[in-house]
Amino acid sequence: MTATNKLSDSARKAQTEKFFQQLEQQILQRLRNEASSPQGREELLRATGIHDEHLLDELGQLGVTADGLMALRLFPLVLVAWAEEKADESERNAVMTQAVRLGIREDTTAWVLLDQWLTKRPPGLGVDAWKQYTHEVFLTMSEVARNRLIQLTETQMTEVAKASGGHFGFGKVSKKEQAVIQQIVLSMKRC
Repeated sequence: MTATNKLSDSARKAQTEKFFQQLEQQILQRLRNEASSPQGREELLRATGIHDEHLLDELGQLGVTADGLMALRLFPLVLVAWAEEKADESERNAVMTQAVRLGIREDTTAWVLLDQWLTKRPPGLGVDAWKQYTHEVFLTMSEVARNRLIQLTETQMTEVAKASGGHFGFGKVSKKEQAVIQQIVLSMKRC
């Protein structure tokens, strides 16, 4: 392959990546607009029963629609994937495996949100929205169900952490990942 062909291939690859990044941004903006619209807010209210206007605003800013709500359930796994400053491919696959187990398909809003959160670190607003959402959900759950969900989330987060093998690739959970897991579990117990 000549230098000209390599440059041409490189330019095509960059152009293709730029196209998909722009397309992804357009999709996310559409989700944000949809989630923030009066109809989107009404659907989210019906799907969740949440009447907290501030929380509905934050969910709208994140692009979380009624069909994307399942992504919020897996938000703690995304946070663990980002614990080491980068969500690597193994962690991404572990999160998406959990998504599939919950019935999230590739053609859903929840999948698009998870994919975006694993590609680009979600804003701090996401953590606040997740905490408020969890608090609202926990208000309607029995103590046994809350404890079971906390335990399940902790197990799922640990699986994501082990997917990257910690710092040395031995399948362990790094100190940073363990700290994130402990913070999330503590936060859920306080809800």
